[in-house]
Amino acid sequence: MRKPLGIVLFLSVVGIVPRTTRAADGDGKGAPEARERTAMERLDALEEENRRMRARVAELERAAKQNEATREKVAKLEDDASFFDQQIAKLLPIASRLGGYLDFGFFRATGTGAGIRSDRGYRYFPEYEGDIPASWVFYGDPLSTMVNARGEPADTGESRALTFDAIDSGGKSSFAVNALNMQLFAAPHEDLTLTASIDFAPRGRDVSVPGDRALGDFIDVKLAYAEYLVPIERFELSLYAGKFDSVLGWEYRSREATDRLTVTPSLLCRYTCGSPLGLKARGKFWDGAMILNVAVTNGSHGSETFPFHGEIDRNDWKTVAGRIASRAPLGAGLEVGLSGSIGAQDLQSAEDAMHTHVGVDLHLDWHDFDVTAEFLQGVVDGKSAQGDTKCGLAPCLRYRGAYVQVGYRVLNWLTPYARVDVRDAVHRSGVSFVYQSQVLRATAGVRMELGTHLILKAEYNLNRELGRAPQFPNDVFTSSMLLKY
Repeated sequence: MRKPLGIVLFLSVVGIVPRTTRAADGDGKGAPEARERTAMERLDALEEENRRMRARVAELERAAKQNEATREKVAKLEDDASFFDQQIAKLLPIASRLGGYLDFGFFRATGTGAGIRSDRGYRYFPEYEGDIPASWVFYGDPLSTMVNARGEPADTGESRALTFDAIDSGGKSSFAVNALNMQLFAAPHEDLTLTASIDFAPRGRDVSVPGDRALGDFIDVKLAYAEYLVPIERFELSLYAGKFDSVLGWEYRSREATDRLTVTPSLLCRYTCGSPLGLKARGKFWDGAMILNVAVTNGSHGSETFPFHGEIDRNDWKTVAGRIASRAPLGAGLEVGLSGSIGAQDLQSAEDAMHTHVGVDLHLDWHDFDVTAEFLQGVVDGKSAQGDTKCGLAPCLRYRGAYVQVGYRVLNWLTPYARVDVRDAVHRSGVSFVYQSQVLRATAGVRMELGTHLILKAEYNLNRELGRAPQFPNDVFTSSMLLKY
């Protein structure tokens, strides 16, 4: 379309179209038609640039609208994430405070299920004739027929020292809920924590028998303590108050069924796997190369299934115990420890009836092997009235023993194991009873971890009498299914 000449001259005046252009005939002034063509071309170019600019503006407007929608979506997602964070924050304390496991098993003990027999007629231990009634002279070990991680025997038989017969199977096979465990953990402050472990133990009771020794279902508070982590940079120091883990030996660390490689404890666990009540300090030095535990407690560190442990003291003298250990970077770790304790004997009021204990332990986690070994010995003085029967006022005990336990991880979930225990002890209470225990126990078993929540274990315990005592049937097959929650 041809533009009017007036418009072209106006554009030329304002500088859009040059006043002079080179004419085709070379006269320097140019024809009006040429100037008009040049102005039109410039105008068309401007209109095209204007269209491009408008398209770009429209594109930017669309992008802005999309960005606004994106911002709204991001804001909504942030709100949703904040809501879920709040919900998780509410649930995490519950998860951190509650835990535990179900321990369900099946067992079968040979004979009567008891690990002791009476020396009627003083046939094997004639030195007690005329001193203690023959039916109360026992040989064997009342805890050698354990069936679960709690160390409960299949049957206590005629025992006079252990009158609480929690399982009382009579040598018959049985299923059992060994324990429903509940573990509590709370952290009211970053340096202060509360820990508890409680067993709910379903047990039988014959309500038709007057004076039945069984308790039926009962509750066992295994741990209940506060721990304060002292803010020291040079080394780690923790202070404990309440009912806490033992400081003697190594085996107490695997007292819980889920932590224990085997189904049953060793024959020595009765001396070191208890939960004393008092105060404790634990320090780690040089990045854990040395560990020191010291405790002042009401009594011994023995198990409650053994009659030399009392939570509430009956005397003013407390028990002082300690363990010093050294770790070496062999495999996943080699730890060697020396431990001991001294204090007034539990369950009696005399201050000078002492209980002394000493032991050494070793634990090695090397490649796929897990090795633990312990040796210990101790003396409980007891108390005798002048001119009266030995150990008549408070029972006496002399003991020593050792065990070696080896596990091998064939697969990540499969670990067969073996253990050998030896125990030599004499336990006497005046004319009431005497136990002569020289026992060897061989254990073979397997542990299977099927995922993170299910553990299956099965083992066979072969019991053999040493010394003068004759052999009698008291072997045990036992198993355990552990469901962690």
